[in-house]
Formats: sequence, structure tokens, C-alpha cells
Amino acid sequence: MIDGEPVPASRPRFSSLGGKKRGYTDKKYRIYKNGIKTLYWDKYHNKQLFKKGVPLVAHIRFYRRIQKGLSKAEHKRRANHEVKPTVKPDLDNYEKAIFDGLAKAWFDDGQIWKHDTEKNYDEHPRTEILIEEWTK
Repeated sequence: MIDGEPVPASRPRFSSLGGKKRGYTDKKYRIYKNGIKTLYWDKYHNKQLFKKGVPLVAHIRFYRRIQKGLSKAEHKRRANHEVKPTVKPDLDNYEKAIFDGLAKAWFDDGQIWKHDTEKNYDEHPRTEILIEEWTK
């Protein structure tokens, strides 16, 4: 589990300083991805949990913060997961951020052949992740 607001992967940005083009990654995304890497290091010491070629299944739940300024009834509906977020960021960008942060867990994130992913609203923003080997 990763506590805090989920952050989607961002595309590289480019700037020109002194006539030279330079690429960089959004700071918020970079901090989030590095935080995931740190959590993985703390728990598994960068051990590769899944061998090359092993098909994996990813179960991921993203819980976004409930917006302020809603009626009590609407807030309750979102807290009970009756209303689903249908706004940006896209679900695949959230996933990409997780897969980038967990790169040490497997040989290649191409091993994930199936994913079961949702985004919801919640009073406690977080990301819940379960990656497992596919069994027949």
C-alpha cells in the first residue's frame, strides 16, 4: 500500500536554456516514483520477486481524494464508492507510475499480461497493489 494521493505518470517536458534543449520529468511525478522505489527498497531490498518470463497479474486500486465543496449527500456517495471518477488523469497513466516505481520487482513490466485496476474516491487517498504470478 502506498499512502497519499496517487500521481499519474507524466510525459517528459522540454525546455531551452542557453539555446540547448533539455528534457526533464515533472517534479511531482519524479518524487512519487522515487517514493515507490524507496518503499520497495525498504521492504524487499530491491530483490527481484518475479523471474524473467513468468506471466504476472496486477491488481491495483487507486483511491483519490474526495473534492471539497460537495454537498454532504454527494460526499457520502463518493465515500461509499457509489460514484466513480470519470475524469483525468487516465487509469493507464496511474498504472504506468506504479510500474515505473516497481521496476526492480520483475525482469520487465511486459510480464504483466493481465491487470485488474480501478480508481475510486475515498477519504484516505492511497494505492493498493497486489502483483502475483499467474496460475492456471
